[in-house]
Amino acid sequence: MASVHQCFDPLKTCIVGRSFPPEFYSGIENVKVRSALERVAIETEEDYQKLISKLEEFDVEVLRLDVSDDVDDYKDHNGVLTAPAPHCPRDHSAMVGDTFYMPSENYGKNFDVDALYFAMLNGKPSWDKGKVQENREGVLAKYLEDLLLPGRPLSQEAALKAFRSRGDMAARPYAFLAAVDREELEKVIIAAETNTIGSNVSFPTNRRVYAWNSVRKWLEKNNVPVVYDQYISTANLWRLGKDLFFNLVNIASLFNENRLQEKWDKLFPDYRCHSIAVPGHGDGAMHPVKEGLIIGVKDQVHYNYHYPDWEVVTVKDFDKIRPFIKMKIKNKGRWWIPGEEDNNDLIDYIDTWLNHWVTYAEESVFDLNVLPINEQNCIVNGYNKKIFDAFERHGITPHVVNFRHRWFWDGGLHCITSDIHREGEMKTFW
Repeated sequence: MASVHQCFDPLKTCIVGRSFPPEFYSGIENVKVRSALERVAIETEEDYQKLISKLEEFDVEVLRLDVSDDVDDYKDHNGVLTAPAPHCPRDHSAMVGDTFYMPSENYGKNFDVDALYFAMLNGKPSWDKGKVQENREGVLAKYLEDLLLPGRPLSQEAALKAFRSRGDMAARPYAFLAAVDREELEKVIIAAETNTIGSNVSFPTNRRVYAWNSVRKWLEKNNVPVVYDQYISTANLWRLGKDLFFNLVNIASLFNENRLQEKWDKLFPDYRCHSIAVPGHGDGAMHPVKEGLIIGVKDQVHYNYHYPDWEVVTVKDFDKIRPFIKMKIKNKGRWWIPGEEDNNDLIDYIDTWLNHWVTYAEESVFDLNVLPINEQNCIVNGYNKKIFDAFERHGITPHVVNFRHRWFWDGGLHCITSDIHREGEMKTFW
């Protein structure tokens, strides 16, 4: 039976995302825009193939998500590309034990936004200080600040309007949220419910093309139980044997923690379910690469409550590459295509037509967005001295696969994959 119990057990079957082919951009008249996006498409698939080759070296079976050959399937009535390609399967799927959680063709249709809206405005976060290591005001401020970042579902214009209306967000969080236009706040609620960090127009919402057909056929062939549209995502879930650690994505999740806890306990009665308070996708904040070793963006003290006696290697710095700094001035650090820093036509095009494709790459530390093959081998994006030194101490061999356009797709090696089968039995670490 296919199963996953620990996220670093020997990998046997893995999903890899897919990009649009370069032909999808042939209708763009501006050659400076078209050629740049065609290059991104070509190089992205080249890097996918390098990743697949590396996985196959370790006898890992690779499944791909599906895209249509008809570019019109991804356009709106104005002929504009709307739905992005299915790059990041992990954002929408999870293998927990021997059951796979994934989107159906009706993704995003099975929850009551009205009820969640009123629950959010009347909810109360649970303040377990042992979990978060900060005081109540600090946690709340962290989540409210996250709403103001570029690329979030809440537009910065809406956030600024509410801030000016209600002032100190941390002191008056409910007043601040009530001042946000309902239509804008509903975007945050939907993002929380579906574990999304950017636009809600993500690939499972495309009603014309179901990107998971090939995966579903494999699951049926191998008699894997499937649960649809429960929005369990290993971008926000750490599977460590008997214990499942769920990340609260944004403030709507934080304010609905008790309801989510009930949901997790019902879905996973054989596990101990815990919540973690880190805004955004959790796999951009920490990764357990083997028993006893975590790489993350925070210091050791932040992990002591849940992971006592595990070594934590802290990796905080984004690659401060000079061309990216130049790009940040133009797009607030949301995306970067190396070599296109002076292509203002491309910048204008993405800001106008593909704004919903990009999120906020500057906050991501892609060096820790790694893919363990087993406890002795791990695929990494590039050299990082602190991580490589820790790997040497723990007997882990790093294998470099450079996903060049991670700053555009805002996805590292962990994001663009989803492990569907790892050998091993459930362990109890604590």
